[in-house]
Amino acid sequence: MTESSFIAPQYGGRCFADLPQTIVSWLTGATAPALASDIVGTVPDRFDVVVFLYLDAFGWRFVEKHLNRSPLLQRIRSEGLITPITAQFPSTTAAHVTAIHTGLSVAQSGVYEWQYYEPQLDAMIASLLFSYAGDKQRDTLKKTDIDPTKLYPSCTIYRELAKHGVRATVLQHREYTPSTYSSVVFKGARYIPYATLSEALVSLRGLIENRPAPACYFAYFDRLDHICHTHGPDSRYVEAEADILFMTLDHVLFQGLEKRSRRTLFVLTSDHGHTTVHPKTTIYINRDPRFAGYERFLRKNREGKFLAPAGSPRDFFLYVPEALLDEACDFFANRLDGKAHVCRVSAMIDQGYFGPSSMSDTFLSRVGNLVILPFAGESVWWYEKDRFEQKYRGHHGGLTRDEMEIPLMLYPR
Repeated sequence: MTESSFIAPQYGGRCFADLPQTIVSWLTGATAPALASDIVGTVPDRFDVVVFLYLDAFGWRFVEKHLNRSPLLQRIRSEGLITPITAQFPSTTAAHVTAIHTGLSVAQSGVYEWQYYEPQLDAMIASLLFSYAGDKQRDTLKKTDIDPTKLYPSCTIYRELAKHGVRATVLQHREYTPSTYSSVVFKGARYIPYATLSEALVSLRGLIENRPAPACYFAYFDRLDHICHTHGPDSRYVEAEADILFMTLDHVLFQGLEKRSRRTLFVLTSDHGHTTVHPKTTIYINRDPRFAGYERFLRKNREGKFLAPAGSPRDFFLYVPEALLDEACDFFANRLDGKAHVCRVSAMIDQGYFGPSSMSDTFLSRVGNLVILPFAGESVWWYEKDRFEQKYRGHHGGLTRDEMEIPLMLYPR
C-alpha cells in the first residue's frame, strides 16, 4: 500500500478483531487474551462481569477532542486505560458487529461490508438488512426463501460463554432489534430492545446491579454515526452529540455505581471513525465521462445486471473478469490519479489487511478482486437514482487514520 495517509489494521494484539477472544478470556480463563500484553496487563486477568459499550463511529480523533472536557473520560484515563487500537479493514459496521458477536474476523465471517455480491443468490445484497442492495426496506430477501444461517455465521461468543455458565444480554435499538440478522448472531444471548439512550442505560444499570454473575452485557449505540454521516465529523452537531453521549453515560450509568465485591470491567470502544466527504465531489464511475468504456471491466450476473456496487464510497469493491484485471487496474488508477488508490484484492489479502488467518471460502466467494480506496476527503461510487447515491458529509470504510484509529477504554470497577 503506497498512500502515506493509510494505516493497516494491527491484527494480533491491537485490533478490534482481538476483542472477542479477550472478553471470553476475562470471563472464563478458558483461552488466552488476544489483545497485546501491555494492554491487558493494565487490568486483572479475570472478571465476574464484562460490560461492552459499542460506540459506533467514536474514532480516536474524537477521544483526542473530548478527553479534556469529559469527566468520565478523565476518570477512565486515571483509573483504567485509554489507548488507540485499529479497526479491521474494511472499517465498516457490518464487519465489526459480526466480529464482536461471533468472534470471527472479516476473513473468517465473510460479512465484509454493508453490501456485496452473494453467490448463493447471484445478486448484490445489503448484509445487515437481509435485503437486496439498494432496497429501502428490510428483509426483502425473505421472498427468496434462503436460510439466514447460510448468509451469517451461526457460531457466537455467547454460546461459548454459556458453556462456562456466563449469561449474556444484548441491548440494541428497537428499530432493528430483533431482526433477521440478530436472530442468528445473538444465539446464546437474550436481547433487550430500547428506544432511547437513557432507557438503555437505566436497563443496563439495573442488570449490572441485580443480575447474578458471571455475566456479559453488550450495548450498542449508533446515534453518533448517524450525525457524522449527515453533518460531517467536524461539525458542531457531532461535537454536541459526543458531549451528550458521555454526560449521559456518566450521569445515568456510572455515577453512584460503586465498586462491588463482583469484579466488573467496562470496555468502551468503536468500530471505526469518520472522514469528511462531500456529495458534490463524489466521483461516479458510471456517470463520469472520463470512465467511458468502464462496462467491459465489470462482471454481470445471470440476469445481465452489473455486480455493483459493493463496499462503500470509501472502499468500492469491483468484480472484474480475471482476464481483464490488470487492464482494469490501470484503467481506474489512471483516471483516479490523485483521488484514490486502486489495488488488487489479492495483494491486500497477501499483506494481511483482512485478517491474520487464512481466508474462508465464504469470504473469497463474496469479495471483489479490485478495490478503489479514496484518499482523505474523496469518495468514489456508483449512481442509480433512488437506489445508490453518495449523500453524506462523513463516511468510513477506508484506510485513513481518521477511519481506522479507534479507542480502547478499559475501566475496572
